[in-house]
This record gives sequence, structure tokens and C-alpha cells, in this order.
Amino acid sequence: MNFSKKDFSILIGNALDHFDTALYGFLAPLMGPIFFPHHDPVVQLILAYSIMATSIITRPLGALLFGIMARSRGPLVGLSYSLIGVAIGTMCIGCLPGYDLIGWLAPLLLIMVRMVRGVCAAGESTIAKLYIMEGKTNHHALKASYYYETSSMVGTIFASCMVAAGLYFPGMGNWWRICFLTGGITGIAGYYLRMVACAKDDIHIKQFQYAPLRMSEVWHHKANMLRVAVVTGSSYITYAIPFIFMNSFVPLVSSISFETMMALNTGLLVFDLLLIPIVGRYVVHYNPQRVLVVSALILACTIVPLFYGLTNATVGYVLFVRIWIVFWGVVFMCPTNIWKKGLFPNGDSYLLVGLGAAFGASTIGRMMTAVCLLLWYATASCLAPAIYIAGIMGAAAYAVVSSDSKIGIYVLEQGIELYRSLEDQQ
Repeated sequence: MNFSKKDFSILIGNALDHFDTALYGFLAPLMGPIFFPHHDPVVQLILAYSIMATSIITRPLGALLFGIMARSRGPLVGLSYSLIGVAIGTMCIGCLPGYDLIGWLAPLLLIMVRMVRGVCAAGESTIAKLYIMEGKTNHHALKASYYYETSSMVGTIFASCMVAAGLYFPGMGNWWRICFLTGGITGIAGYYLRMVACAKDDIHIKQFQYAPLRMSEVWHHKANMLRVAVVTGSSYITYAIPFIFMNSFVPLVSSISFETMMALNTGLLVFDLLLIPIVGRYVVHYNPQRVLVVSALILACTIVPLFYGLTNATVGYVLFVRIWIVFWGVVFMCPTNIWKKGLFPNGDSYLLVGLGAAFGASTIGRMMTAVCLLLWYATASCLAPAIYIAGIMGAAAYAVVSSDSKIGIYVLEQGIELYRSLEDQQ
């Protein structure tokens, strides 16, 4: 499969989006004391992660604005504006003064910058994951979806590497600022690459105009949009729990340090990255709905007993729990995007999938770490966050089961076509 500059620019933008999101999650234990110094360490963590709650407003707003832009002016135009917004927002976080310099204005500015960046990031995720599959044959569309998820992990691994390296060189001072500035510079480079792609596809964009989407049509698809929201939020869980929440949580309930957790983090992310194409190749043999349901139920049934053993756990046990969640998370993630795309008519998929995914990501996914920490803080029990996670995964299984069965058959046919293509190549 040959990727164009357009496809490459989409992968860069997605990697940057996940780089900054992961970077903030990894650095929250260090940024908490900088922006919320007058609270105890656990409350600092909760407040730092709670800033992600701004996505409840910014994600749906960004999905709506950039979804309309994609329909009226073409997907590449929307992607170009979204990426430059993400890049500038990422750089601004690296330039923010701390509480010691400007007092309460510091966390306020952090919230404002995260909100602006969140609007642009929603446009990025709304359009890119569907547009990279557009204009491709069925098996190429599936492969493009896996490459898109791979680029997500590349951005996350890059963030983890930078944070892990900084922890071992504490003499660098405000090295966390360098991390955000690096992400911004990468995004600006990706923006110029997209401008080249836009110039080449300019004629296509002018000739291709979407019809306006009426609110009655949105209401008509409300059930499927809710399904997309639940599944999207659940897919965030399979990333946020092993790679962000456990980094901060395990040091609170065991003798394992944050530095040790971050050192293991990068290796686990590489393991996740390698799993995506391997699992994706075998998942296409099966009905995507069944894959989503089975993986969600396995996580729902096992997360409570696994979390029960985290108190005073050894490094080996913690590593096993993280690997278990990562593996089934990858199985759950592989068929997700193409399942979403099949729920709606092609012309409406950007906006409808975008709105549903934005709602789920903001209300369930990005709040997962803060909610789980708050549940543990309030109950002093490892089982409280585990029960919450199990409930979300169970809801995801129900959302998929209740979706149109014809969609599963349609996507299964696409998977069979990819499998046959791979067999022919061998």
C-alpha cells in the first residue's frame, strides 16, 4: 500500500495530537505542584487531570465546527486548520508561567489554552480517522485504519520517551516545557506538509461539496451516535488505565516509584505498537461486532480481581496487569474505526461520528484518570475505580450488541477481502 503526502500528513497530525494528550497525562504528576501548589499531592493529581474535563465543551464544539468545515470546504482544508491550532496550543502550554509567578492566573491560563487546543484537536480526530480511509478499496481502507492507530502509538511513545529521559536528568530544570515546545514545532512542520497536499487536491475540493446537514438528521441518528460515544470512551479506557492512571496510582498504593512506572511505560507502549498490526491481521477473520463485544466483556469481568491485587503489589504483578489490559485493549481497538464508519451514510459520517466520538471521549475517556483517582481517594479502596471501569466496558459491549447487525456483516466482508488479498500476495 503506497501512502500519499496527504496520508502522511494525516498520520503526522494524529501522532502530534496523541503526543500532546499523552504528554500532559504523563507530566500531570509534575505539573500539579507547579499549578496547584497549595493542595496535598493526591488532590494536585486530581486537579491536574480534571483540566481534561474542559473537553466536555471543546470536543463537541470542535467536532461540530470542523465537521461542518469538512462538509463545506473539503476534509483537507479542515485538517490543515485543525493541525496548526493543535501545534500552537501545544507550544503555548510550554510557555505558561507557574503559580509562583502569577498566582491563580496560572491554572486559569492552563485551562484556557487546553480549551482552545481541545477544539482544534477535536477537528483533527473528527476528520482524520475517516478521511484516511476515503477513496481506498476495502482492504486498503482497513490497512489505513491500522496505520492510523499505529501513528497514535508513535506519538504516545515519543511522549513517554521524552518524559522518561527527563526524569533521569533532573538538572535540566523546566525540561517539561521543552517537551511541549518540541511537539508544537513538529505540528507546524506537519501543517506545511498538509498545505502542499491541499494544493494538489485543490481542484477535487472545489468540485466536491457536501449538502448541509439538518439537525433533524442528527436527531435521527442519535442512537448510533450514543453507541459511538460509549465505544469511543471505552477505547480511551484501554489506553488511559495502563499508561496514565496506573503511573500515578500504583506509587500511591505500593512501594513502586513513579520513575519506575515511567521506565516500564515506554517498553509497554512499544509492545502496544507492535501488537496493532499483528492483532489487526487476525481480527479481520472475525465479525468486528463479536470482537468488540468479547474483548469488552473480558476486560469487564477481569478488571476487578486484577485491581484487587494492586495494593502492595510487586513490579512483576503490575507489569502483568498492564500487559493484560493493553492486549485486550488492542483487540478492542482494531475494528473500532471501521465499525463506526459503517453506522452512518458516507456523506454524514464525518460530522456524526465526530460528534459521537467527541462526546464519549470528553465525558468518559479523558475524565477516566481523574474519576478513578477521585473514587480511590473517597473510598480508600482499589475496587472502586475497578468497578467503574467494569461498568463502562459492559456498557460498550451492550452498545455494540444493540447496533445494526447488517453493519457487522458488511465489515466482515471487507475483512475477508483483506485476508484474501494478503493470501494472494503470499
